[in-house]
Amino acid sequence: MTDANNSKAPVDQTAEAAPEAAPAAPAAEQADGAKKSNVTRRQVLAMAGCGVAGLVVGGVLASWGVTQQAIASGRIDVRTTPTKMIITDRARCSGCQRCEMSCTLKNDGYVDQHIARVRVWDTYNFGYGVGTGGGIYGDCEFTVKQCYQCKDAWCMKYCPVHAIHPSEKTGARVVDDELCIGCGMCTQACPWNMPRISSKTDKSTKCISCGRCADQCPNGAIQFVDWEDIAQKCIDEGVVSATTVYQA
Repeated sequence: MTDANNSKAPVDQTAEAAPEAAPAAPAAEQADGAKKSNVTRRQVLAMAGCGVAGLVVGGVLASWGVTQQAIASGRIDVRTTPTKMIITDRARCSGCQRCEMSCTLKNDGYVDQHIARVRVWDTYNFGYGVGTGGGIYGDCEFTVKQCYQCKDAWCMKYCPVHAIHPSEKTGARVVDDELCIGCGMCTQACPWNMPRISSKTDKSTKCISCGRCADQCPNGAIQFVDWEDIAQKCIDEGVVSATTVYQA
């Protein structure tokens, strides 16, 4: 006699279970995949209807420490590229020179203050010179020197082999190692002697606005600010409307 419990149809053990739905990607991951808008210096200044000085006077840059008083006192220095505003603060610099070390480690693979694209050592002892009251023998405020990324850059103009050109990605003036002959004309042409010739490669070294110095500064003495963030601050402060931003 057949057992009633055994009369049930056998279960097919070989049948594959239906695949579970893949979990939704985290919000942060989805945001990273989204394309960020590339707001440039030209767009921000066009929509604000003023230059960088106008942004300072209007208080737009105050949250980054950039005020009329701070600039007039020499504490704050501002440089710009098409993609970034670079802010240095003498009062925050402790003279540790970590920026110089991290710069050359990233760009050259070893530490060499002489060819660092950002410099504190040059003004470490006496500031801009003996008697200026700066440096370790003065007020112990140190000056962070960086490339000004000049629009009409003399280093680029006087390079005999045209090895310096604007980067399509960042707008910074960069050196093409394949063209550079290490003649040092860029160093002589620059009023601040920012390009330097590496004794190891016999090539010119120059700031490419990579931002490594800012990332590694323990005191926030160097900031690389996106123009997109400045555009948002213009909106927050009521300088322009969001509609103006998109039209720009």
